[in-house]
Amino acid sequence: MSCKLVLKFKDTVISEYDLNQEETTIGRKEENEIHVDNLAVSSRHARILKIGNKVILEDLGSTNGTQVNDRDVTKHVLNHGDIITVGKHTLTFICANAPAAQQSEESDMDKTMIISSADREEMMGKAGAPPASEMMLGGVQYLSGPLMGKSMELKASLTSMGKGSNCRIKVKGLLVGKQAAVFTRRPTGYHLTHLEGMSKTKVNGESISDHPRVLKDGDIIELSDIKMQFFIKK
Repeated sequence: MSCKLVLKFKDTVISEYDLNQEETTIGRKEENEIHVDNLAVSSRHARILKIGNKVILEDLGSTNGTQVNDRDVTKHVLNHGDIITVGKHTLTFICANAPAAQQSEESDMDKTMIISSADREEMMGKAGAPPASEMMLGGVQYLSGPLMGKSMELKASLTSMGKGSNCRIKVKGLLVGKQAAVFTRRPTGYHLTHLEGMSKTKVNGESISDHPRVLKDGDIIELSDIKMQFFIKK
């Protein structure tokens, strides 16, 4: 799926950016993939995640917030034609294969996503990620199901979990979302975020549907009838 963002100031097109990476950051610092030189824009303002067939916008605890179609959002599945506002600039999402509108829980993701202060500090850490070889390596070990006892390293920057064909970690269940949750490997560690589905992702018995969770060695992750233990490889 080929998508792009068109950066404008008022009615003037400044640049176009192809979204060909798993993660694209937006911010005032030059090291962001989309550099917006405006004091109303935070150093690391927001990011774009490509997960399966979805393109997701996530505010990174910016000072002035992020809007989509004039509505404040913290997390939002982008649709073709959406207009993102950061500071005094706009970014128009162009994706011929994306639907013009989506309903149900996907369009409501931004309503339910609340980022805690601690998570914001983690996500607003210093830009300039170290090479993947220098980042901590984690994984999960299955505690139930047909793969019980087996383990999987989480080497990719994004690892999705759900019943969709694109998910690396497959979880069955009528109420499980196609891309129910995603592990994000970052310089600050691993984050787990619930994305969709009536069956909620839990960490140590607590639902994480309202905020992303920074994972710690030994955390127990549950989704539907699957139980796993997160570990940091020594």
